[in-house]
Amino acid sequence: MTSPEPAPEPTATYRLAPALGARLVGRSLVTLAVLVVVVTVVDAVAGIGWAPVAAVAVPGLGLAAAWSWFLLRRAWTVRLTTQGYVVRLLSGVGVRDASWAEVAEVLATSPGGRPCLVVRLRDGRSTRLPMAAIAGDADRFARDVRDRVRDAHTRER
Repeated sequence: MTSPEPAPEPTATYRLAPALGARLVGRSLVTLAVLVVVVTVVDAVAGIGWAPVAAVAVPGLGLAAAWSWFLLRRAWTVRLTTQGYVVRLLSGVGVRDASWAEVAEVLATSPGGRPCLVVRLRDGRSTRLPMAAIAGDADRFARDVRDRVRDAHTRER
């Protein structure tokens, strides 16, 4: 006889994949570099001195360091609770939060060869979660989502 599967934790938090975090940090650093170049050019034309460049570069580096720490150490992208799910830091996912009662089905797809978990809601809307954006084991994440949907639908009956 097999033992029943353990119930999922009340709240599970899935972090941002390190590769995506590094890409976001890189984008921020490029933006800061462009801003410093623009201020440097304006400064050179106006002959103001080096202070405006330092006033942009020093706080910008501090903000970039804080942003890097947050993205790579603290940021989460999906939070699953007993009531539903919340998605943040990802663009173009569709519905960002919903209750498990609203979920009609959960599908694994690969549009363009990129594995995704699609959570379809009863009203026709959906959430598309790219598995590459989520740190950790993709199968464990998908199983956790499916278990929570199953448990919520079992409670409804």
